[in-house]
Amino acid sequence: MAPRRSAFLAVFVCMTAAAALAQPVMTYVYNAPESALDVRYQYHWEILRTALEKTTPKWGPYRMVKSELMTERRQALELKNATGKLTVMYLSTIPDFERNLIPIHIPVDKNLGGYCAFLIRKDEQQRFASVRSLADLRKFTFGLGLGWIDVDILNAAGLPVVTGSSYDGLFEMLVKKRFDIFLRAAVEVLDEYDQRKNRLPDLYIEDNLILYYPLPMYFWFPKTAEGRRLATRAEEGMRMMIADGTYDRIFDKYQRHKIERLRLKSRRIIKIGNPFLGPEVPFSDKRLWFDPQTYK
Repeated sequence: MAPRRSAFLAVFVCMTAAAALAQPVMTYVYNAPESALDVRYQYHWEILRTALEKTTPKWGPYRMVKSELMTERRQALELKNATGKLTVMYLSTIPDFERNLIPIHIPVDKNLGGYCAFLIRKDEQQRFASVRSLADLRKFTFGLGLGWIDVDILNAAGLPVVTGSSYDGLFEMLVKKRFDIFLRAAVEVLDEYDQRKNRLPDLYIEDNLILYYPLPMYFWFPKTAEGRRLATRAEEGMRMMIADGTYDRIFDKYQRHKIERLRLKSRRIIKIGNPFLGPEVPFSDKRLWFDPQTYK
C-alpha cells in the first residue's frame, strides 16, 4: 500500500504543478513611485513579492509590473472598473473600498503608519514644547495631500488641514509657511527628511510628539474572479510569512531603525479616532499591530 500511495501522491503533485503552469501568469500591476525620491512603498511591495514567492509551488509563476503613475483616486477608479491598468493597490481602508473591492485584512505595515511624526520648520520647535493635548494641536494647521483619507480623519477630530495636489510640492508648501505641520507616517518621515534636508535646510522633524490614529493599510484587488484569485494567493503567502516569522523579519529590516531613531517608545502620543473603520478590522489579532511599548 505504501508504494501505491507514494505513486499516487507523486502523480497528484505533478498534476497540480501542471495545472498551475497551464494558467496564465498571475500579474500584479501596482502603482509606480511618484518621483525618483519616492521610496515610501519599497517595504510594502517586498512584502507582496515575498508572499508570491512563497506561494509559487502551489500557484505557479507571477509577475509584478509597475503601472503608469496614478493618483490614489485614480488607482481606486481603475480597480473598481477592473480595467487591468492596475490589479493591486496599497491604501487605507474606507467603507467604499470595503464594498467595492477585495481586501486582504492584514495591515501591511502593522499600522506603524498610524504613528505620525511632524515635519516642521527648523526654527519653530519651541512652538511645540507646550503641546499636551488634542486641544493644543488644534492651534496648528496640518498639510496633507488632496484626496488622502487622513484629511477626513483629521477634520473629524477638529484639526485644521491645508491640502496640496503634489506630493513633492507639500514639502515646499511647509517651508513657505502655507501650513505648520506636514504630517508624516513613521514609516516615511526619515527617508523623506534625509532626501531633502540639504535642498530644504529649514525642514525639521519635531522632537517629542506623535499623532496616532488606527489606519490599517491593506492590499486591494478588483472585485472580479481574477481579483479574488490574486488576493487569495497573496493572502495565503502573507499568512505563511506571519506563521514562519518572515513577515517580522522584513518588518524589522525596514522599520526597526526608524522606530529607534524616532524614539517612538518615549514620545508623547496624542490619539484620535478613525470614524471610517468597520467591524472587519482585525484588532483582536495582536500579531498584526505594532505597539511601541511592546516592540523589542
